[in-house]
Amino acid sequence: DETHPVFPYCVSITMYPFLLNGLKGLGGDSVAPKHLDSFCGSFINLCFALSSQFCGALATVEFLMCFDYFARKDFGKDYLSTNTKKIEQCFQQILYSLNQPAAARNFQSVFWNIAYFDKNYFDGIFHDFIFPDDTEPTWESVNWLQKRFMKWFNSERLKKPLTFPVETINLLD
Repeated sequence: DETHPVFPYCVSITMYPFLLNGLKGLGGDSVAPKHLDSFCGSFINLCFALSSQFCGALATVEFLMCFDYFARKDFGKDYLSTNTKKIEQCFQQILYSLNQPAAARNFQSVFWNIAYFDKNYFDGIFHDFIFPDDTEPTWESVNWLQKRFMKWFNSERLKKPLTFPVETINLLD
């Protein structure tokens, strides 16, 4: 039909350009996030900006790894045991924001997909990943964060039916 534009259906993105340039590459004004709070807000904007260009799902497989990076950067390597409440508040901000209807998506929410990894799969994909400050992902804290998000999200679903994110578990045997 010539009256309706054709949009690609689904997309999986790398978040690296976002870590380097924020939303500038998409026509936005936001610079690269520097802290967990700016990461959360800019990530929400990133998801809405990208999903408005696609009819289907937006997969952000690096989301929890990047979240962990900013949490460690702001709160130190022991953030897992000392900042649980703050981490869950960030989860809540992102989850409920992305589940809101969006005019650019015909009043549907972002079809968001996140990924969980076992150690072998994580190592296989991210073995040479380097953050912009030359640090590497930390499997132990990413793994803890994956489990924490999964448990937290399941408990939220008992309070209210939430469609997204769709969770993908990646295992390498």
